[in-house]
Amino acid sequence: MTRLDPQANTTSRERVTRIMIHCHDSFGIGHLRRSLNLATSLRRQIPSCEVLITSGSPCATHFELPDGVDVLKLPSVTKDEAGDYVPRRLGGGLGVIVRMRRRVLLEAFLCFSPDLVIADHQPLGLCGELTDVLEEAHSTGVRTFLGLRDIIDDKAAVDAEWGRPHIRHALTKLYDRIVVYGRQDVFDVRHEYDLEDAIADKLEYTGYVGRPAQISPVRAVPSLRPEVLVTVGGGEDGVERVETYLELVEEGQPVWNSCLVLGPLFPQKEVRRVKRRARLLRGLDVHSFHHDIPRLLAQSDAVVSMAGYNSVVEIMQSGKPAVFWPRSFPRREQLIRAERLELRGLAACVAEPTTGKLRREVELALDRGVTRRSAELLGGCKAVSRIVIEDLGLEACKTNQRVS
Repeated sequence: MTRLDPQANTTSRERVTRIMIHCHDSFGIGHLRRSLNLATSLRRQIPSCEVLITSGSPCATHFELPDGVDVLKLPSVTKDEAGDYVPRRLGGGLGVIVRMRRRVLLEAFLCFSPDLVIADHQPLGLCGELTDVLEEAHSTGVRTFLGLRDIIDDKAAVDAEWGRPHIRHALTKLYDRIVVYGRQDVFDVRHEYDLEDAIADKLEYTGYVGRPAQISPVRAVPSLRPEVLVTVGGGEDGVERVETYLELVEEGQPVWNSCLVLGPLFPQKEVRRVKRRARLLRGLDVHSFHHDIPRLLAQSDAVVSMAGYNSVVEIMQSGKPAVFWPRSFPRREQLIRAERLELRGLAACVAEPTTGKLRREVELALDRGVTRRSAELLGGCKAVSRIVIEDLGLEACKTNQRVS
């Protein structure tokens, strides 16, 4: 197949560096948010670059985009009660959706003509949808990176997934570099998953990838009562935890106020029910969605959160004391992440939250107060930009080096 050259009539001095980032994003919004953070950082460090993000997230069009960045929305899927992929809205079965996404991705690659393809988390995307793109990139000399979050899953799950011949082929032959968006001293991917040298030798750790540095939001006039932020990430699997928190408040009014953010994927029927219950409770403010979680963190004294990648990174950036209530299905990565951070003294982990245990941990978090910001764990955006600049032989921006 032939890639179009959208820059055929430009001079080398005017040439734009094009980067394609693919995040399959089926369950939640974490991969999309991380990809947007990376795209924003790349634009700051390489002003001449353009970034196309391809995503199946149902929230792909919900976020403000910087200049030079666009999102191509793919048909969405979700997971059923057994943890299997199913179409989110369209009929025809999963096979139809995957074939459609696979063709759209290849056409996007051929038309956009990127210099670099970065795949987020899944080596071949959803059910192999990225295979054609990677093979075309490999045959035409386009650079390819696999970007992994700090923790994929437990070892048994990774062995089963990465042991498949087509996945192993992609990891060993179709990717030039594998960047891990985490720290080796928190979770050593090579050791924990016992990776063979052909894969392990491609690994590079970047630190955690958070939102590029912004001006710290001004805190509102403080209340006489402490403020606790409660969040369940995208919200698709947050109903049970929200139920537990509402019961905590109903059992006995806590000494703190609560700001509860349900997330854009929280079931709409449950949103209405939660808001009805909240109206009867003192000091409980409910948001279906909030576009600026860092601002809410800045205005809070402690946070109760699931342990998804982006949530954890934003909390580490804020330095606020945290209580994590991780999920362990369909993947165990949240539980592993929360336990590792608890071992480092950075948070408390409540794997099976009961109202009594959750109340005690929140009280302890409020007593601890603001913790040190985990700066040594962060800096992933800047590191990824540096790796891209080095790999493509580019020059970094000289006037704007502030990227977290």
